[in-house]
Amino acid sequence: MNRHSEQGSMRAGEDEDKVMDLSAVSKPTQDREKFWLNGTLSTQTVYKIPIKFLYFNIENGRYADKMIQLKSDHQGTEIDPRIPEWRDKIFRMLKGEYPGTEGDKEPFQKLRADILAKTQLRPGVALNDGGVLDGNRRLAVLIDLSRTEPNPSRFEYFEGVVLPKGVGDEDRWRIEAGLQIGRDEKLAYSPINQLLKIRQGLQIFSKSKHPESEIARTLYGVSEDEIKRDITKIKLIDEYLAFIARPQAYNEVSRALERFEEALNAVEAAKKQNWKPDRLQQLKLALWAMIRDETMDNWQMREIWRAMGVTGKGKSGKYKNEKALNDFLDLGCTIQELRSALSVKAPQSTRVVLHKKRAEEFLDRMEAMKAASEPLRLAKRAQTDLEALLDALVNGSPSKHEDWQQTMATLREVLHNIMKVAEKCDDLLKTFQKKSNIRKMRVIRH
Repeated sequence: MNRHSEQGSMRAGEDEDKVMDLSAVSKPTQDREKFWLNGTLSTQTVYKIPIKFLYFNIENGRYADKMIQLKSDHQGTEIDPRIPEWRDKIFRMLKGEYPGTEGDKEPFQKLRADILAKTQLRPGVALNDGGVLDGNRRLAVLIDLSRTEPNPSRFEYFEGVVLPKGVGDEDRWRIEAGLQIGRDEKLAYSPINQLLKIRQGLQIFSKSKHPESEIARTLYGVSEDEIKRDITKIKLIDEYLAFIARPQAYNEVSRALERFEEALNAVEAAKKQNWKPDRLQQLKLALWAMIRDETMDNWQMREIWRAMGVTGKGKSGKYKNEKALNDFLDLGCTIQELRSALSVKAPQSTRVVLHKKRAEEFLDRMEAMKAASEPLRLAKRAQTDLEALLDALVNGSPSKHEDWQQTMATLREVLHNIMKVAEKCDDLLKTFQKKSNIRKMRVIRH
């Protein structure tokens, strides 16, 4: 470690400095920020705060999913961000150097370049004990610059408001949410952390008659209807995480939020159609399997509620497909077997192959439904598929599969069914042709 690194390490708070009143060890500036505290508009001084007195506070803010990940990676261990070990891990998370946080590397480097070239432009917010309520990434950048740049003293101070002692949970939530979630904020929360912040708001405003109204009033540009939908989505996510034995593991669903959006559309459509509880539960389980194993993307998932006979506007759709939907909902196992399969810690469940096959068959049937108005196209596609199968059988490639013995019997059964269906189609076409000829003869006679 070089001289600057050693000095920066101490300046980052790796000594055991603790303060009872952060404002007393900070330098006031001429800048001011306004906040609502205890129902009153309050003007607060912006201070130059020594970074050695600050600690990362990511429990409920913009980086809540990172604290969830950290707790998951170190189960049974108390995580105190004031302790150097945990301070360093959180620091690496904010830099994008901790496993699973690689997506933070680019925004960290952009902010670092900006502060290095200019200065800290936006003041943060800190609690009186040194916990950073808004500005954790800015603090991480200042620590990094103080450790690596030739003039470390230039980065020894974090500019921010120091909230007075006794600020309540509601005010803290409003400050965090109002500063960081509103749509006019350039560095808004990630989608999963916005949901977590709304979830926290529900708990804080639980005694209110309309907690969603309280939340919407704080989140600038987010309507009450959107809040209500997000609340419903959170409940659906909680239900999913409980089923796969990962309660509170929100960091694991951050990549799947668009899928949950479509899952919510399907569940809401089923409720509007008054599905019975057992069938609704079956739908949810099919969705859980699909989300867990990522067998469909969010665009493909729209076919599920289309198969239910619903369009994007909730009207009756022309692609209603009961057979495709029923086969998709057929899990092929008990609920307990599905729960055990989805609860494994591996990236995919033990039933992933079956789930992929079921998804592919469902999508194929929906595609065929869309092409129903083009019978020749359907027939030619069936012919193309059978010709491809014939080529594979001639070349002997399917026989190399491990389950070939079992597949042969099933394949022959499917081919026999295809022949029966083809005969029925041919009989119907003969009937249509006869009727068409009769009409032509009548036209000629007249």
